[in-house]
Amino acid sequence: MESQKIGKIASWCSGKTVDPALLERKCVGISTDTRKISRGDIFVAIRGENHDGHRFAAEAVRKGAVAVVGEEIEAPFEKYLLRVKNSTRALGDIARGYRKLFSPCVIGVTGSDGKTTTKELLKKVLSSGHETAGTEGNLNNEIGLPLSIFRLDRKTEFFVLEMGMNRKGEIDYLSRIAMPGIGVITNIGTAHIGYFNSMKSIAESKAEMLGNLTGNGFAVLNYDNRFYEFLKGKSRRPSISFGMKRGADARGIITGETNDTFSFAVEGEEGGFRMGFWNTTIMYPALVSCLAGRKFNVGGRKLKEIIEDIRPLPGRGMIRKAGKLSIIDETYNCNPNSLRWALRTFSRKDFRGKIAVLGDMEELGRLSHVLHRNIGLYARNLDIDLILTFGRKSRVISETAGGSCRHFEDIEKLNRHLAGIVKGYEAVLVKGSRLMGLERTVDYLANGEGH
Repeated sequence: MESQKIGKIASWCSGKTVDPALLERKCVGISTDTRKISRGDIFVAIRGENHDGHRFAAEAVRKGAVAVVGEEIEAPFEKYLLRVKNSTRALGDIARGYRKLFSPCVIGVTGSDGKTTTKELLKKVLSSGHETAGTEGNLNNEIGLPLSIFRLDRKTEFFVLEMGMNRKGEIDYLSRIAMPGIGVITNIGTAHIGYFNSMKSIAESKAEMLGNLTGNGFAVLNYDNRFYEFLKGKSRRPSISFGMKRGADARGIITGETNDTFSFAVEGEEGGFRMGFWNTTIMYPALVSCLAGRKFNVGGRKLKEIIEDIRPLPGRGMIRKAGKLSIIDETYNCNPNSLRWALRTFSRKDFRGKIAVLGDMEELGRLSHVLHRNIGLYARNLDIDLILTFGRKSRVISETAGGSCRHFEDIEKLNRHLAGIVKGYEAVLVKGSRLMGLERTVDYLANGEGH
């Protein structure tokens, strides 16, 4: 963050102080965590369901905070307080005010799947020729996005921000802070359907970003998604598309596939790309990056190097080896769309013996049972030798998938069972929602305990 007068910060968030001298001081950063605070920062005391930052406001001052944005502070630290009605909203207001000081090309990324991968690829592509910054990790909510905004400075040319949501109006709120010129919607799926009434409601909520695009920007939309035309109609700016179907502006065509890599070409363009990913869904973020490269003059050999250099992360498709056994680690997240694609891709592979270990999918609300059941029915016709399920909700997958399936609600029993059967198999796909902790099974197998 570039240094700012506290008086300006106060004007952005309507903060009041008992000590006018405070407004003349300067801050060099914004923090919501006393464990990471630096001398000269402003501490914003966030009050949440399970945590109240006001309890740590005095500690922040003792560690060098020049001011506290919050609703209260213990004596004798009142002179450090910028009093606001709601500190979470104040954080957003400060971020919006700071954002207005600069004029980078801001790219907002949202969608039901692939946000983080798309954001990271875009950052890599654009940073090869431009000063680029953006969201670190998955800081994509009403706290994380404003904190990401403070990474901006006057040198920044491109700023790539990820936007998540679990309620209607959240994308509208985040995009009013970020003010993106380009809006990317990766897809519309059933992830987080438990928070919404329907898929259309999810699409409407994601489309809130498109109504807030600024300047001469444009929307980047998934041509393969059934809500493509709906989203295109919601955009006040022109749109360009990516996908595998004929008609997409950037159409990807898979040209080859092995057990842990695949190749694709972009229709109408020379050459192709070979990616070190087992799951071909990574092509969608790559296509978005190709569009960005085409638009902002990052192409040819450089674009190819960047895309081909990307490697899967733990929990996001990394393949771990234990002897001849390949363990596909998809434990970071799971929803009906991503699980169906993963199972379909796994089914195509020519491993000698395939086991799928599937955990519960979370945040599906009243549709949870039917969506888990649909996965079981889908899996019945796939070339997968054995399916093991873990959790409470995924039991119905085993019950409907047919064949040799077994369900577990104790991960130690699941792991011990794997130890007795995994010999002779060449691949195990492990996928479930983050809350299921199935990385414990990946570690168990990778450490050689399962064979």
